[in-house]
Order: sequence, then structure tokens, then C-alpha cells
Amino acid sequence: MRSGWSWIGWGLALGLIGWGAWGAEPDPEEVRRRMEKYERDFAEEAAKPGPALAIDHDREAWQSAEKCGTAACFRAYLEDYPKGRYAKMAKARLEAESESRPAAAERPKPPSRPAKTLLADRYRDNGDGTVTDVKTGLQWMRCSLGQTWRGRTCVGEAKTYNWQAALDAADALNRQGGYAGYRDWRVPTIEGLRTLVYCSSGQPKTWNDTGKLCEGDYKRPTIDQSAFPNTPPTLYWSASPYDFAGYAWGVFFYNGYDYSDDKGNNLFAVRLVRGGQ
Repeated sequence: MRSGWSWIGWGLALGLIGWGAWGAEPDPEEVRRRMEKYERDFAEEAAKPGPALAIDHDREAWQSAEKCGTAACFRAYLEDYPKGRYAKMAKARLEAESESRPAAAERPKPPSRPAKTLLADRYRDNGDGTVTDVKTGLQWMRCSLGQTWRGRTCVGEAKTYNWQAALDAADALNRQGGYAGYRDWRVPTIEGLRTLVYCSSGQPKTWNDTGKLCEGDYKRPTIDQSAFPNTPPTLYWSASPYDFAGYAWGVFFYNGYDYSDDKGNNLFAVRLVRGGQ
């Protein structure tokens, strides 16, 4: 796992220390000492003799196909595992992609609109519950999955998912007609998700795409709420797997930091994006 404040490290250390109030942050040195002890114990346990773990080649192939993300990779998975556990999901991904291409081509070009003031000097309001980041070109849903756009704000509660369920929710939305006229919405990569981090203190950056904590006196959640109203200060999944098997990246919008966490055992929020890479 990632050194420093990984999400699992925070959970372990904070539980041991007895973090009380949500807004109170733990002593970094104490957390570090707890994490070092945990890592030593984990290494000792892993070194103990025991039966070798069987490699799940089907699962490894599916994770590689997901990381690649292209139609060619999903077809390659189906060639090797036509009756694999993830064969239906691979076929669904290919079907969604084939459906989204003609829809995008048939979409009429919208009439030109008069220039509008950008939200936070960065986001163009598309008037349909989405905004476009003029710096990255990414188009974002203004609401988290589970919430509904009501013209000026997002209402309802953000729904939480494990990692695979988050990817499945994006695919299901596209198959059922999409959103704002598009059917190519996806869970963002960790690089894309980081671009949403906004440190009102300006430390270490106002638009903090570094993956580091916001510093100083900053507002929470660490996202511009004029563009993304009613965003909870919680962790949001990215589509990027972590290099430790079974984990994936996310961003914690309480403090702007990115974390790796267990794909299957933890439930976090999701905001979908389209465009870009």
C-alpha cells in the first residue's frame, strides 16, 4: 500500500488512537508510529510458512482488462475466458460502447450560446445539471450518484458503493439512456478526480491536483460548491486500481487527500465524468 496516510492506514491508526470528533485531525507522529508497527506486524505475519495462495487467473485477466479500459482489451478477455465469471460484464461494456458511439454522432450541435460567467473562473455551466472544466475539457455531473439536480442545487443523499458496484452503476446509467443527452459517462481516473480538489486556503495550491492534503484554514468539503453543491465531505471512488491487489484509488473531499482503499469492503460516493482520457 501507499506509504503515508493511506485510507486503510487512517482507519487503523485513528481507531487505535480513538479519534473523537470528525473535524479533529490526529497527531501525525502518533499515526505514523501506529502505522509502522502495523506494517511490521503485517510483514511478520506474511513471512510465516503456510500454503501458497492459488492465483485466480480469471480475476487477474479481468482486472487487467478494466485497467486498460478499451474495447480491444475487453474482447481479449472474452477470447481467453468466454465463460469466465466476468464474461457478462465484458460483453456489457462492449455493448455500451457500441451504443454510445452512434448516439454521440447523431447528437445535433447545440445552438451557440452567449458567453457566461464561469463558475469559480473555471467551470462552464451547461444548464443541464453538468459543468465543463474549461482547463481540462472534462464534463462533470454536478450531483453525486443518488442525488438529483433541481435547477440550482443537488437534492437527496449521495449513494455509496463498493468499487465494482460504482463501475457497474455508471454502465447501467449509460444503458438506460444516459444523462444530459450522453451515454458515455464513467467513473473518473484518479488524475481526473484530483482536478476537482479546491483548497480555499490556497495551500499547497488553490486547485490542488497534487494528491496532498489541503493546508491552513480551508473550507470543507474541498471542492467548489458553486459548481458542485451539497457535496458531502467524504471519499469518492476513482476508476484507477491501486498496485496492491484488491485496492483502488479515491479522493477524500474532507481534506483533499487521495487514498487507496479496499475495493470490496468499503462503500464510498461517486461522481461521474465524460470526455478526456
